[in-house]
Amino acid sequence: MHGGSAPPLRPSPTIFGIQLLRAVAATAVVAAHVRYDFIVHLNLPDRLPRALEWGNAGVDLFFVISGFVMVYSSERMFGQPGAAREFLTRRIARIVPLYWLMSLVMLAYVAARGFAASDASPAQALASFLFVPYPRPSGEVDPLYGVGWTLNYEMFFYAAFAVAIAARRGVAVAGLGAVLAMLVVANHACGGLPGPLSYWGRPIVLEFVLGMGIAVAHRAGVRLSTPAALALLAAAAVEFAIWASFDDALGQRWLSAGLPAAQAVTALALLRRDVVIGWVDRVGDASYALYLTHPVVIALARVLAQKGHLSPQAAPYRYLAGVVAASIVLSLLTHRLVERPLTSLARRALSRRGRHQGTMPPRGVSQA
Repeated sequence: MHGGSAPPLRPSPTIFGIQLLRAVAATAVVAAHVRYDFIVHLNLPDRLPRALEWGNAGVDLFFVISGFVMVYSSERMFGQPGAAREFLTRRIARIVPLYWLMSLVMLAYVAARGFAASDASPAQALASFLFVPYPRPSGEVDPLYGVGWTLNYEMFFYAAFAVAIAARRGVAVAGLGAVLAMLVVANHACGGLPGPLSYWGRPIVLEFVLGMGIAVAHRAGVRLSTPAALALLAAAAVEFAIWASFDDALGQRWLSAGLPAAQAVTALALLRRDVVIGWVDRVGDASYALYLTHPVVIALARVLAQKGHLSPQAAPYRYLAGVVAASIVLSLLTHRLVERPLTSLARRALSRRGRHQGTMPPRGVSQA
């Protein structure tokens, strides 16, 4: 060890099953949002299947994947000097640039339209860039760029993980899991903790814990046979359907959607023989860009429909497929031409050691 920094990181092998789940999660979220826009903003009769609401559980799948990936990809960092700095450098470089870019676009739109008309405020905008939950003037706690609500949770988890990573893997995972569980219990017992803690103390943060547990099992050598993995996936699909059809049947999203998400991650992360599908892998790489940029495509499609250039009511399924396909294409271009260069630039700016400058995270591993 030199200079108190973490040792050079060896990329953890890509798990293509996780890439597949990333692609599925992001695409499902897009489909769910297209249906929502179809009904709420275009004010059209509901001619798209309600099953598309399953797509909202893509967020829960992302959270479980994130918990898994942080433990899996940080294997050589646990307990090492300087690991927290290295971990946060990678996370900030990965998450912040593209999100800030999209938030700046939204800020320009809000400034031109007016903060009041957009149910926004300068303080809420600033908090959005800092990943701090802050209420809009209406009282709703939401960032300037709406889909960024998930990143408020992700960045909180990364900050907590950076503290935990100073310990051995087993101690770090158990300790962080216990802290998050106690935060949720305290938040419930107090009827809401003060400030952002009330937001971060919601049970949905337990989905990160589920993912971390799966990663520990993977590192311990636990593997599933193909029949067992298929059974888990089938059970997860049924449970997702129940969650979407009965409006969160258990009353706790982390159970109704988080547990089946954990089953899906378990099935494909612990499968003895990995799943490799080339184009799905590329969509998995671009899943973060897909999540952040798809609202732009949906908004553009809405404008075109309102001007009569598209006919969503006459051909709803064609409209759905077109918007989803356009969102995927935009995400692939954004990932290659914008996100990757910005990530490299941010990492060079943040890194204090030349040997890590300009490197990208291992594909399929640290890109959660």
